[in-house]
Amino acid sequence: MSIFNPEQWSYNHFKNGSFGDSRRTDRVIEVAADMARCSGKSIALSCRGNEAKVEGAYRLIRNDNISPEVISASGFQHTAELAQPYAEILAIDDTTALSYKHQVAEELGKLGTTTDKSRGWWVHSTLLLDSFTTQTIGLIHQQYWLRPNNPEDADEKESGKWSEASYFCRQRLGKLMSRVISVCDREADILSYIQDKQKHNERFVVRAKHSRALIETDSTLFEHLESQAERGEYSIDIAQKGTKNSKGKPVNRVARKAKLTIKVAQVTFKTKGETKPVNVVYAQEKTSKSVTEPLRWVLLTTEPIDTLIQALHIIDIYTARWRIEDFHKAWKTGAGAERQRMTEPKNLERAVSILAFIGVRLLQLREAITLPYYLRKKGLVEEAKAVEAQRCDTVLEEDEWKVLMRFNKPRGHKDKGAPSLKWAYQSIAKLGGFTDTKRTGIASWTAVWEGWSTLQSHVVGYRVAKEMIADGESL
Repeated sequence: MSIFNPEQWSYNHFKNGSFGDSRRTDRVIEVAADMARCSGKSIALSCRGNEAKVEGAYRLIRNDNISPEVISASGFQHTAELAQPYAEILAIDDTTALSYKHQVAEELGKLGTTTDKSRGWWVHSTLLLDSFTTQTIGLIHQQYWLRPNNPEDADEKESGKWSEASYFCRQRLGKLMSRVISVCDREADILSYIQDKQKHNERFVVRAKHSRALIETDSTLFEHLESQAERGEYSIDIAQKGTKNSKGKPVNRVARKAKLTIKVAQVTFKTKGETKPVNVVYAQEKTSKSVTEPLRWVLLTTEPIDTLIQALHIIDIYTARWRIEDFHKAWKTGAGAERQRMTEPKNLERAVSILAFIGVRLLQLREAITLPYYLRKKGLVEEAKAVEAQRCDTVLEEDEWKVLMRFNKPRGHKDKGAPSLKWAYQSIAKLGGFTDTKRTGIASWTAVWEGWSTLQSHVVGYRVAKEMIADGESL
């Protein structure tokens, strides 16, 4: 059976939910499996015309006895179980907004200006990755909140979300926290957060935003780093992306290979509270005529920096941070969280709480077939080849790979077993419109998602045809 079988996937995630009744648990499992099988579609479409299923699904979504928090907690528990075997785990933190314009928007919170038609939730998520392969383990925490029109009406500062995420990870992962490294962008460069992590002896990599005063020198952090000796150089591939320059204006960042010089230091911040020394890795891109906004990362960390290899490992850890942005895209676009049209906030929150784990499932599906790419980036060529040679039935159901063979029959494949994982990846990408014009062999997230969606549509027709033949009906 494929590891992505919808029924088994849903059972694993929601079987231990505290829903108060075994029938409710069964209903959650059934509805989540249908939604996973038809990722990105409405709840009604996921039931495929079965009126009893449609009614049952909407009764679940409207049931005030099933809280969104309990749905999420069940999935978090499964993630904690999956995390047990990993030697080093990355906990990637970030915040996104779920935006809506339909009737329910009036009861949701501010996203932009008070006159914006779009309103919704702000959601802070923590995603666990395997540090070795950077594959997604699962979602371990989410916090939803509504931002009031008047900031003075807020119950508490939103900056507390970082420490709160660590608190809940601590509760759910227990002793496993000694293997967890929290990875955050500049928004998390808050002294109270760093002090909280140090107080609990927890590991982190946080990109610095503030050039704070130091105990060791009269220089500030950034000035002190500039004066340190170079430890070595490092090259990194920078993807094309729409971004903003230092003045906040939109620019198109072209793809390039950046060459970085590496410096390290250990510093202690001047502060009223107790702050222990923190290690710092400074990666600065070499300037050139073609680079108008050179890359500069100042990474605060608990990890050792004694050798160049250790410093480069910290940079590798931070470069995995973008994976949570892929999760947000998978959740909102692939799983369709922002396309839901429930008219009550709690009903909508129940639906998108289930869809959060379906978003992770989509992310893991892509990663399962693109793992060789990430292994090669780490120099693990033989490991990448071994993964590519695996049969694709660890990822695809039998009906799925058989239908896929109708579109792209593998060369030299003579037996009746499943073809390789490499073939499956290439075939799904081609269904999504991918043509390897740059000879990179790497399809975009959109191409893989479009290919997967197209394949699922054909699989539905194939299964209907099989049922008709089994019943003795003519096609």
